[in-house]
Formats: sequence, C-alpha cells, structure tokens
Amino acid sequence: MTEETQTKTASNSHSLLISTKELAVLLSISERLLYKMHSSGRLGPLPHYLGRRILWGRKEIENWVDSGLPPRVKWVAMRKMQSEKGIQR
Repeated sequence: MTEETQTKTASNSHSLLISTKELAVLLSISERLLYKMHSSGRLGPLPHYLGRRILWGRKEIENWVDSGLPPRVKWVAMRKMQSEKGIQR
C-alpha cells in the first residue's frame, strides 16, 4: 500500500461507513483474508450494501475488535442480548 492510499484512508477516519479496502487497512490484513473471514463467518459484523458498494460500519467494527473478535454467530448473539437489555431499561 502506498503512502497516498494510507493518507486517504486516515483522512476518512471519521466516516461512519468504510469500504472493504479501508477495513482491511484498519485491521492490518489483506482484502483477500477479509473476504475469507467474511465468507467463513469469522468476521463478526455484516456489511451494508449501498447500491453496488459494500460498506462496513466503523463503530460496529471498533466494538467487535474491543469485544475480542468473536465469530459472527457469537457476535450476533452478543448484539441481540445488548439490544434486549437496552429495550428493558
């Protein structure tokens, strides 16, 4: 990755949604590994589709990393429990 690409990625650090390329940079992995993790269920968060673009929620990715990178099945269950607790307040 070039410095220019890294600078552009860094400048988007406040974006709510990030591209697959930006997510790979953020996680310090290749795009190929990111797609493998997504298709196998090792990547917890699901993407958002905007037209033909695949985008990822930055806050959800940050929460997923802070939670220890659980696989998707566990991540979805954790989020469901959190949302149920939020409703009961």
